[in-house]
Amino acid sequence: MKSKIVYTFTFERLNEFKNKKPINDEVITAIAFADKNNPIKFEKSKNYYVDISNLYKANTNNMFIEKIMHQIYSKENVNVILEENSKNRFGQDFATSFDEFKPIQTIYGKKDFANYDFINIDNKGLKKIEESLKDDLIGHDAFKKDFVNKLKDFPILYKLGEMKIFSLLICGNPGVGKTELARIIHKTMYKESKMIKINLGNYKTQGAINSLIGSPIGFFGSERGGELSNKIRNSDSKVILIDEFEKADTDIFNFFYELLEDGKFTDLTNNEYNLNGYVIIFTTNLSKENYKEMLPAPLLSRFTLKCFFEDPTNNEKIEFIDKRIKKLVDNYNKEIKTPQINFQLIKDNLDYEIINKVQDFRVINRIITNALIKTINDKN
Repeated sequence: MKSKIVYTFTFERLNEFKNKKPINDEVITAIAFADKNNPIKFEKSKNYYVDISNLYKANTNNMFIEKIMHQIYSKENVNVILEENSKNRFGQDFATSFDEFKPIQTIYGKKDFANYDFINIDNKGLKKIEESLKDDLIGHDAFKKDFVNKLKDFPILYKLGEMKIFSLLICGNPGVGKTELARIIHKTMYKESKMIKINLGNYKTQGAINSLIGSPIGFFGSERGGELSNKIRNSDSKVILIDEFEKADTDIFNFFYELLEDGKFTDLTNNEYNLNGYVIIFTTNLSKENYKEMLPAPLLSRFTLKCFFEDPTNNEKIEFIDKRIKKLVDNYNKEIKTPQINFQLIKDNLDYEIINKVQDFRVINRIITNALIKTINDKN
């Protein structure tokens, strides 16, 4: 069998590929490719991409897949494409059938995108994250330094088999930057992808694990999958935010214990999801005093880094206010322009009585946007 590249995809990148590929090229299913009753008339001027993902996930006999692959490889202008999460199993079953895996976006020119990876991060990438945290995350200076240092160690520990997932547990009051941390890291590394966010505050019913990774085959809704598995399939991001972690039940705690140990999980329809090299950020409103009482000790021992985000100081509030007003004014002057406003006008309309009482940046942000609207209305 002639060796070829297998192009892997998330659905986010597959849809992009379908929009950017040459108009004459075609993406076809393995079943359509193998249909003898309606044979495809292959044209030499086209490239064909055969998606074998559904066939492979259906646990089809490997002999049948092998036969299809023989047919694919016999044609110079036909390529194999495969969902990313089937890559490891496919590699074990057909290791001699191809030279290498490549992300599908490399076909249409996004070569750098494929290299954004925490387990291969270099000094340039670390510097980029460090600068983003400095610019966009107010306060928490000791954490920023500790995080970047441990992230620098991740590739070494990963290659030695000592760490599969970089996991953070961030505790603190609402609105102090826990969720913002995840957004900053995601945007810095994977700004072209959807963010993977799970809010466990929504998982209050029995059987929450089914909502997370899908119901067993044969159960109602099993074809829809779970929120986590679906979001992983649909995004190239390797940053996962698990919000309100303290609200998880025992089954979900056990699931994440095993995930952090193994670096992968299998959903209830037997699809494997390999999260080796991911950064998973767990946030909770628990305090230093009670987090050990609420979260299982074995699970706590699995986190790469545990940190407590303190409430902002007055100086940090001022820094946040100044940055937010500047950004709002810049966006306003770019998008709307009239009536003209400026930094000082908005600042003069802030409700400092409330600002002095609250520690939540979300509340302060609402006060800033209210001041923006008041400034505009005063001008009209």
